[in-house]
Amino acid sequence: MTLPFQFNVKTIIEDGRITESDISAIKIWLQTTSLPPLQEHFIVLFLLACSNDLVSVKITIEAYFKIKNEAPQIFNNCDLENTDMKKILRVVGFCILPRRMDNNTVVIVGKLNDTNYRNCDVISVAKLGNMLLHLSQIYDPPNEVTLVIDMKGMGLMHLTCIKMRAMLSELAYVQEGVPLKVREIHILNANYIFYRILDLFKMFIKNELLTKIRAHSAKNDFQEFHKYVPVSVLPEEYGGELACFDEIMKETLEELVQNQPFFKAEEELRKFK
Repeated sequence: MTLPFQFNVKTIIEDGRITESDISAIKIWLQTTSLPPLQEHFIVLFLLACSNDLVSVKITIEAYFKIKNEAPQIFNNCDLENTDMKKILRVVGFCILPRRMDNNTVVIVGKLNDTNYRNCDVISVAKLGNMLLHLSQIYDPPNEVTLVIDMKGMGLMHLTCIKMRAMLSELAYVQEGVPLKVREIHILNANYIFYRILDLFKMFIKNELLTKIRAHSAKNDFQEFHKYVPVSVLPEEYGGELACFDEIMKETLEELVQNQPFFKAEEELRKFK
């Protein structure tokens, strides 16, 4: 199964980000496993995520397939025409910012549009988040990703929306299986709810990821946040120089729609026997 990536592997090699020999080594290793053969584009993503450490690449590829196949509720049926997905597209705001930070770091922002906890389907939110991670790599693979989560509007009753098993699978994926290096996770408008969620999952978060989580309270006027994510890459709502959030979200949604074949192909790839 070939995934419709839009970048040129040769360009990545010429830029010195990976080597042909490392791609070949992973191809040969895959033949000794029960995993599906992966096209060069996909291998490139794992190499970049693991800084070309072949041992880590192998572990991450194995985790990718294991975690995703064991949690189909959050990794399968990534169809925007699905009833649940249509609903969550109204509940949350999201965008992949068009400008990147230093070290070719892509920034993904998520927030609540509908603050009614009854409409918050955490499983669909996780599924959408995973789709955005993939989308950020289809055209031009970044070296890292910075995640920005705005908790404005999140209240105590949102805690009742948490699905523990699904969220543990998502956490395992982000830490062990995602073919993308996480640079930082910024929590904007961090409140009591954030710290309760953090307490709930803290024992499952490795120190490596925990040190990358930075909370910014509602009292902060973004000055501290801008030390990490510059105004040059942010939408105007967050004190940035770019267009408004909704305009950027519209562009991201259009790209998600255009790349529906990618998500279907990725799911089929994981059904390989």
